[in-house]
Amino acid sequence: MKDLSRILVRLPSWVGDAVMATPALRALRRRFPQSTIAVMGAAHLEPLLAGTDLFDDWIVTHTGIGRVSKNVAAAREFGADVAVILPHSFRSAWETWRARIGRRIGFSCQARGWLLTDALRRHKLPDGKRAIPMHHEYLEVVAVLGASGDGQGSILGIPDSIRKVARSRLDEIAITSDRRWIGFHPGAAFGPSKIWPLDRMALVARTLRDEDDCGIVITCGPGEEDLARDLEARIGGELVNLADKLWPLDELKFLMAQLVLLVTGDTGPRHIAAGVGTPQVVLMGPTSPDFTDAFLETTTVIRKELECSPCQQKECPLGHHLCMVEIEPEQVISEARRWLDRTQQSTRDTSSV
Repeated sequence: MKDLSRILVRLPSWVGDAVMATPALRALRRRFPQSTIAVMGAAHLEPLLAGTDLFDDWIVTHTGIGRVSKNVAAAREFGADVAVILPHSFRSAWETWRARIGRRIGFSCQARGWLLTDALRRHKLPDGKRAIPMHHEYLEVVAVLGASGDGQGSILGIPDSIRKVARSRLDEIAITSDRRWIGFHPGAAFGPSKIWPLDRMALVARTLRDEDDCGIVITCGPGEEDLARDLEARIGGELVNLADKLWPLDELKFLMAQLVLLVTGDTGPRHIAAGVGTPQVVLMGPTSPDFTDAFLETTTVIRKELECSPCQQKECPLGHHLCMVEIEPEQVISEARRWLDRTQQSTRDTSSV
């Protein structure tokens, strides 16, 4: 295949999905080192993916009235030889087709196959499976262009300029390297069905602080501040709550890299932590693990096998929320301590070299 001059990559909109696209972006960069690669996605995702030479240009996707025409114009102006369409949405294919990009690659779904020049067929899944992992699906899309993965999962970069600013923030809130810090992320942009009961998360946090001498950091995203404050009140005592001064995603990468562990639901911060090598204990209920079942070297997933789960619903359609309620604090504490022990052993091994 001849080298391509300009490649447009349409990015998923969710934070976690965008992070899981990094192996595919790395594959494209290795295959086409001289090409100009533009990523087209939400503005807040650009600093999240910056710092690892994944793209040359960022084209912001517009929302609201007139968004389609604006996105079409922006894509057309870039003048791509090929569009790599990672999301499944009809709109992402429609806009690249309208932009007159000669070659358009993506999965055939949501009645959009006719808009693609290279329409990949969806996988025929065995009974009980919802999907193939997103990391692998995105790699399949870029494989059409001869790009292959490097065997590694999500990797996020942290530019030196961001390290400097984020380090100052850490100093302000007294998060120091002489203590093991655990992050607790109670919220989920997806919806309330992903939220583990706060009294249980509070019990885990208190136990790991009081018995294991760990520092506690509560993280949250926009719109989740009240949830974070509720968790703070339930935990009580010494902790750091970021609800009053939210961290932007680029600086949040640095914060996650300073933690020894993140306890969270199936959230975007879970993937950010994975992208900087920080272990996570992920409490999963309504969403299927099939979408993220890849590159789990730093991830422990806790979920209950129930007939109604995974339902993929934002709110529990049965009203009992058992998929999250039945996750016991003792199991979370046990898994957290396993990661703490492993981290401590790794520190000993490194110091003895």
